[in-house]
Amino acid sequence: MDRVRRMTGCDHRDVKPYTGKGVYAAVLDSGVAAHPDLRGRIAVFKDFVSNKSTAYDDNGHGTHVTGILAGSGAVSRGRYRGIAPECMLVCGKVLDKEGGGSLKNLTKGLIWISELIKTIPIRVLNISIEMESEDGIDPEDWKQFRKYIRYLWDENMMIVAAAGNKGPNPMTLSPIGECGGCVCVGCHDGDYKPKSGRLCNEYSSRGPGKDTSIINLINPLKKPDIVAPGTDIVSCGTHFRTTPYISKSGTSMSAPIVSGACVLCLQKYPQLTNRELRRLLLGSAMDMGQSWGVQGAGMLRIDKLLAQGYF
Repeated sequence: MDRVRRMTGCDHRDVKPYTGKGVYAAVLDSGVAAHPDLRGRIAVFKDFVSNKSTAYDDNGHGTHVTGILAGSGAVSRGRYRGIAPECMLVCGKVLDKEGGGSLKNLTKGLIWISELIKTIPIRVLNISIEMESEDGIDPEDWKQFRKYIRYLWDENMMIVAAAGNKGPNPMTLSPIGECGGCVCVGCHDGDYKPKSGRLCNEYSSRGPGKDTSIINLINPLKKPDIVAPGTDIVSCGTHFRTTPYISKSGTSMSAPIVSGACVLCLQKYPQLTNRELRRLLLGSAMDMGQSWGVQGAGMLRIDKLLAQGYF
């Protein structure tokens, strides 16, 4: 996360005063562990898999994602802190211990958040979940899912979703990420050279989108929207007493970086609507010189996002 903050401008002096304090963000994933870096900030937890009442994560993906978004870095003396280290968290467990899940459970999570926003001012929702395709999905389930994505967007929620890891062929985006109500995040690591393995941007899913309910296929939906680092991201682990941090790669790691940036911007400009925030987010991205289907508007730049001003 130290590398990520440098790459995205999060360590810029003009960004440092903003930590996400007072802003609520929701994460639908495999749950969240009681990691010291998240202590005191998990406001609400709901388990849609086993109906347990205490926050937990038997897979690890959700804790890692949440740490990227909001970890304080306390155990690492700040080195691996997340993008918005003082924001409040609402966490729903919709994936099981194998990382598997159903569209029904994800939709239940959306319905839950739709109720929570009546009493808790949640402004950002992160969905780092890849859906293979619409094939085999009950059309009614898909309709319900889309209904609540649209409802939350209309209720001023900033919804950030992972593009998926099925690239590099075009039109390989996760159907969740390509929904018109989501900011779809792909991966790009700039000049970073991994010690082993591949760069996430080599397999980050590509656009354009094919969301025919939003726009006709003759003029395909421009997706992904933006990219952020996603290779070898070090964040919170579930075995924090022995291994407090672990490294993971994928667009699942890229999405909460963008979610965290949105939290910081909403702390600075709480009056922003989600539409205005999306415009500022994409307008401040750094062009990487690639096609929109690969990079969207470009690389996330948090310093430029917060420096734009709002009028």
